[in-house]
Amino acid sequence: MDKEHRMLDARILQAQGFKQAEIAQMIGVSDRTVRTYLKKLPEPRKRPIRFSKLDPFKNIIEEQLEKNPSHNGELLYERIAGLGYSGKKTIMKAYIAKIRRKLATQAVQRFETEPGRQAQVDWKEFGKQIVDGKETKLYAFVIVLGYSRMPFIRFTTNMRQSTLLACHTLAFDHFEGVPHEILYDNMRTAFAPDTEGYWRATKRLSACAVHYGFIPHHCRIRRPETKGKVERTVGYLDNNFWPRLEGTALSLCELNERVADWISAISTKPLVDFGESRSERFAQEKAFLQPLPAGNFDVRESVPLVVSRESTIRYETNKYSVPPEFIGATVQLLIHPLHRNVELIAENGKVRNFVLENAGTRASIVFPEDKARIEARWRRDRARLQTRRKPRKKVVRPCIDVEIRHPAAYEAFVPSAEEAVL
Repeated sequence: MDKEHRMLDARILQAQGFKQAEIAQMIGVSDRTVRTYLKKLPEPRKRPIRFSKLDPFKNIIEEQLEKNPSHNGELLYERIAGLGYSGKKTIMKAYIAKIRRKLATQAVQRFETEPGRQAQVDWKEFGKQIVDGKETKLYAFVIVLGYSRMPFIRFTTNMRQSTLLACHTLAFDHFEGVPHEILYDNMRTAFAPDTEGYWRATKRLSACAVHYGFIPHHCRIRRPETKGKVERTVGYLDNNFWPRLEGTALSLCELNERVADWISAISTKPLVDFGESRSERFAQEKAFLQPLPAGNFDVRESVPLVVSRESTIRYETNKYSVPPEFIGATVQLLIHPLHRNVELIAENGKVRNFVLENAGTRASIVFPEDKARIEARWRRDRARLQTRRKPRKKVVRPCIDVEIRHPAAYEAFVPSAEEAVL
């Protein structure tokens, strides 16, 4: 019996209750040897360190798979072979499979964030629907706080950048605070790739983030599991809320009221994983949110328009009067994406606020304060035009002051061909 087996037997006999002297007699060694066996922990066998030809290239493979786990293995092999790899292709493929399994495990592994730390954002598309009596595309903006799972949802008819930012301001007002970071997928209105392929926050999202004090993060491409909290909420919205609207006439205002009621209802139900409701966890999380700034971020779109000679601007086929002193100038129409209230801005400041007419109605709106001024401008310009006109010169043409009553009399005054030649 070798040393390792005797040591193992000594430990087994000790666990069975035998004393050192009895163990020594049973395995045929001295008491001191048994004492040494029982004190020394068994050591794992040392395996020889083996180096692989792939080792210098593993970092390249891992970096590429981090960016895109489904990257083609043949292309990876060609790349590292060009850099000097001389090993077999099967070794590289086995290592790629190992890294992909590791990345997949990390992706689906649930991670919990501390209160107030993170929120996740996504859009849900509902295709074309009849909303407010006309066919249009319908979307839902969804943001979920990571700790409490408390959502905020807003239905819209577009996914423009200004709409995305406006929904952010509504969500922050609803939560009465701002999370420290917000996670997005590759929506182009939030993030866009630069020349090197890295995704950067857009200028408008960055400005909004600075205003409210949150950090925008981009989740890895083709890795939707990293924002699983909002994905589950989107699925719940689609499977639990949306079927309740079947057969009902849709109104955008009513949709947002009903989804707010739905959120209030589900927020009181306990979450299976925690035994607490969204409302209970939100009460804990709310204290960790950042305070709101003094004013909301300006999410309005600026549309440049040239004032016509008629002292009007045209937008969505409709005409709106402008004070005549701006004829020929470029003014800015600031349009909020969630309602029809707009502000007209000129170089010297604000001109007026008004409500846009429905698009495509071809309306012509003359504001009362503009009407008299436009008419006065028209009369003044007409008077100036008339004073600038030069009188026409009279062209004196020879005429015959004879009343012609008969062809013979006419012939007496018309020269013959021979006379004309002379």
